Amino acid sequence: MRKIFMISAALKAFALTSILFQMTSCKKTTAQDMSNCPPAVYPITGLWEGTYQTDQVNHIPTYCSFIIYPDGTFMKKAQVVSSTEYELTRGRWKLNGNLFEYQDTSILPYSGGSIINKASLTFSNTGTLTNGTWQDLSGQTFTGTFQNMKRNN
Repeated sequence: MRKIFMISAALKAFALTSILFQMTSCKKTTAQDMSNCPPAVYPITGLWEGTYQTDQVNHIPTYCSFIIYPDGTFMKKAQVVSSTEYELTRGRWKLNGNLFEYQDTSILPYSGGSIINKASLTFSNTGTLTNGTWQDLSGQTFTGTFQNMKRNN
């Protein structure tokens, strides 16, 4: 009798587990069909990594990262074009709808002078910042774009 009770309890536990997994997972009919799955939701805050380019200088896309803090502050680390050096900046950000904007000032400038930039990118809660453009506000006429900015979980 005790053996039957143990088998019955094990079967009930297995059935309950199977039902829970079916309820909490999404169903894919093919590898490309994600229509039955809920979209990933990533907040704007966190670490974002990707690349940037400068319109006035011919170079390959160069590493860049953002740290977006919940209190409205922002930090950026960008590799200096054709160098192993990095520039560090800090500033403030805002999000209006899906338009992410920031303005920052260098705290560890590569060239020795203070650099001020402003930028805007399109935010998606799927973990991407796209259509990014930036502009130098410190007297130079440099402009550029961001590519492949993805949230690093």
